[in-house]
Formats: sequence, structure tokens, C-alpha cells
Amino acid sequence: MAPQDPPPRPTTTPLPDRVNAEPPIIKGLSSTESKWAIGLAGLVWFPVGSLVGLAVHQLPVAVLIIATGPIATVWLAAGQMAKLKRNRPDHYYLHLLLHWAASVHLIRSGFVTHSGAWDIGRTLLPARAPRSRARTR
Repeated sequence: MAPQDPPPRPTTTPLPDRVNAEPPIIKGLSSTESKWAIGLAGLVWFPVGSLVGLAVHQLPVAVLIIATGPIATVWLAAGQMAKLKRNRPDHYYLHLLLHWAASVHLIRSGFVTHSGAWDIGRTLLPARAPRSRARTR
């Protein structure tokens, strides 16, 4: 019997910061982001396609718009999201959106937005301890 060769060693090391991140599936969008983009684009393009189809009295035109509108929208939105996400930490755009919503008072801010001197409520010099009345001999 011939000895078996050891399994080939990987040529690159895994990137530990990417282990728990969702992999990109559509032009840089993760699965969750893709679902949101497809759902929102469908909600926008379904009424638009329906109205255009009714206006021209052609059902195939409505189907064409309803089918191709979300595809084009998701493709273009994925390109914009790739620019927004490039060289930034995970979920950067979500924090950016939350910060914007807090700045226009849509939500209560969970971010520290104060810019100025902070006071910790204490003086820098320690207060003197009161003298005890008992005398030592």
C-alpha cells in the first residue's frame, strides 16, 4: 500500500473579521440587504407598473414594468450601497441612518451628540477630610 498524501494546505489564511459577516450575494449586498431592497423596490414598482398598464390598456406593459423595475432598482441601489460601504465597518450605513433620523427628531437619539466640555460633577482637587476630635498620645 502506498502512503496517502497529506491534504493540501490552504494558500491563504482566513480573515477573522469576515467570519461572522453575511457574504455578499448581489453586487455587494448581503442576503438581508437584498431582501429589503427587493421588497421595497417591489412595493414601489407594483403600483407604478399597474397604473401605466391601465393607462395604456396593455397588461404586458404592466408586467414588464413590474418585473424589470425592481431588478434595475436593486442593481443600481447595490452599486450605491457598495460606494457607501467601501472601507467602512459593518453596519456603518445603519448607524448613519439612525444618526440622521435622530438629528431630524424622528427617533430618540441613542448616540452621544454633545460637542463641548463635559462635567463629571467632581472637582479635581480632593476635599479635605474633617479632623477627628480624638487626640492620640
